[in-house]
Amino acid sequence: MQDALKSETLIHDKPGLVRVSWQPDMAAVYLKWFSEYDEGSGVRDAVLAALAWVGSHAVKHWVADVSTSPHALSEADYAWVSGPEFRDAVLASPLRKFVLIPPLPETGQDTRWVAEWEANTLAKFGDRISARVCEDLEAARKFLAA
Repeated sequence: MQDALKSETLIHDKPGLVRVSWQPDMAAVYLKWFSEYDEGSGVRDAVLAALAWVGSHAVKHWVADVSTSPHALSEADYAWVSGPEFRDAVLASPLRKFVLIPPLPETGQDTRWVAEWEANTLAKFGDRISARVCEDLEAARKFLAA
């Protein structure tokens, strides 16, 4: 198990949607979203793969990078990540810190939700989880290292 944590490891990949990997420099599971919108089970499959890896490798950090994603989650996927199945899975995991790298202006996404993301995340998961919106990976690394 420890060998898997020494180098970057691909956990899940759905081209055009998301690439999930272990990033040892951040000690984090990193979800790089190329688009968040999927009409099938792509979002859920990626998140569940990430959570399974988190659980089996005792990972404490999660980075969701939607900085270049031009499309937001579908209503169904938004409901799922806002619902009890996802919440319970996170609470049952060793996760302690969440980072969101929000959509850049050039994506055209409505980013009004970003201002409330930290507070909503903290409210959803309690005092066990720290959450931060970071402008880039360098800021994420600093938060995760603290």
